[in-house]
Amino acid sequence: MSKQRKVQRVNPRFRKIPRPRIFEEREIALSNVKVNIHIRLDADLVAYFKERAKREGSKYQSLINQHLRETVFKEHNLEGRLQQVEERLGIN
Repeated sequence: MSKQRKVQRVNPRFRKIPRPRIFEEREIALSNVKVNIHIRLDADLVAYFKERAKREGSKYQSLINQHLRETVFKEHNLEGRLQQVEERLGIN
């Protein structure tokens, strides 16, 4: 007696959907979390980022975010380095 497998026919219109992965809070970095906000910017700034995004093939909101991130952390890094220099010189 041979074992026969029961072949389950699947309707081609349906496909198996994997369960979504639930991330734990410690796995999520704040730099990856996007927050929806409403902000008013000068029209020339928006036009600049839209044109640049068109040339680069990206989204203008992402370019604004990137520019803000670079500016904020550049200043933070400069302040940190200045503080180190002041501490070494005994100015602080």
